[in-house]
Amino acid sequence: MKSPLFLILLVVSNLYFAGCKKDNNPNSSTNDVKSKLKSAQIVNASNKYCFELLKSIQNKAPDKNLFISPFSTMEALSMAYNGAAGTTKDEMAGVLGFSQYSDNEINEYNQSLTSALTQADEKVKFEVANSIWYKQGFPVLQSFLDVNSEYYDAEVKALDFSSPDAVTTINNWADAKTHDKIQTIIDAIPPEAVMYLINAIYFKGTWQYEFDKTKTTTTDFFLEDGSTVQQNQMSMETSLNYYSNEDFEVVELPYGSGAFNFMIVLPLPGKNINDITTGLTDIKWADIISSMSKVKVVVKMPRIQFELNSLLNDPLINLGMKSAFNADIADFSRIDGAKDLFISKVIHKTYIDLDEEGTEAAAVTAIEILTTSEGPDSGDHTIFFVADRPFIYAITEKSTGAVLFIGKMLDPTVSKVDIQ
Repeated sequence: MKSPLFLILLVVSNLYFAGCKKDNNPNSSTNDVKSKLKSAQIVNASNKYCFELLKSIQNKAPDKNLFISPFSTMEALSMAYNGAAGTTKDEMAGVLGFSQYSDNEINEYNQSLTSALTQADEKVKFEVANSIWYKQGFPVLQSFLDVNSEYYDAEVKALDFSSPDAVTTINNWADAKTHDKIQTIIDAIPPEAVMYLINAIYFKGTWQYEFDKTKTTTTDFFLEDGSTVQQNQMSMETSLNYYSNEDFEVVELPYGSGAFNFMIVLPLPGKNINDITTGLTDIKWADIISSMSKVKVVVKMPRIQFELNSLLNDPLINLGMKSAFNADIADFSRIDGAKDLFISKVIHKTYIDLDEEGTEAAAVTAIEILTTSEGPDSGDHTIFFVADRPFIYAITEKSTGAVLFIGKMLDPTVSKVDIQ
């Protein structure tokens, strides 16, 4: 019996390829089915990476608010993957879910996903930008630049890294691509740095059903330790997709025309949020989505304004991406033809501002590369969904199944977190 996940992902892949041109090749139908299946499997792998990354960061900061963009980190790491070889490439493939696929399949999938996301809903703004900045005079292989330009639409620029203007130039790019929401991504360029691979994404959507500002009140938010803080609690009543089990309940709030959605996973009283996060997987997520049904819901939740500044080295190493960060054994020879490069930092910054009208969110992921040598029931009753205690939340896109952002809200009064 096929699992619900397989069926969902097959539908997702059908949407990717619905616009493909027909040809007269008698094998085209078979090839199309194979392509759809591969696309569906990569969606599964991407979402698995999403939840594993969230758990790995949570292990480092179990008592902190979190908000990350798995999509942004995947884009930046995919560009770096095009330069990896040997054990470094194998480890990156294992973490990102690329092991079964060729480089072309991975790059084509990422290209198709970006295209689908940016065109998913004309009422929602979703923008993706990639760039490669390399030290002036550093001998980058043209094949590395070409593949990232073709599939990731990466802007490629040589910079004088010793100039004080270099940091400003890179930060200005990130600032512009996130509409001033993330103004800096690097503070300084070390002498050994030869390249930065950067992804930036920007999301802005208004609620399909807005919260009534006149019903926003100041009330208690109950923290994990039993204490309380004051929150601005918004309120709406409408029909929404909803799901519950013995551990948590979930509600889906659509943006725009309904392609993008804000998901809230609210642990039931007495349940620990870190345990719920640890138990989330790509399979469980797909089961939740497929099990939701439309019910009348009163949703109460806090406004959210939050920024995360994080270093993802340890979380990625703990997931198995070890050699990429090791100067002695890293192999990025497909970048410059030598084995003298390694990843020194994966910097990840995010921003979210959620209120009664909608949500604005952004993320930037920067990979710094150094050289080792200088050179339920659907009846009429109303369900009360009151997020007045810690919860998990995500911004997703329905047709692709992509999780664009995911976070954990422990305390709505905390507006910024640094995790190094």
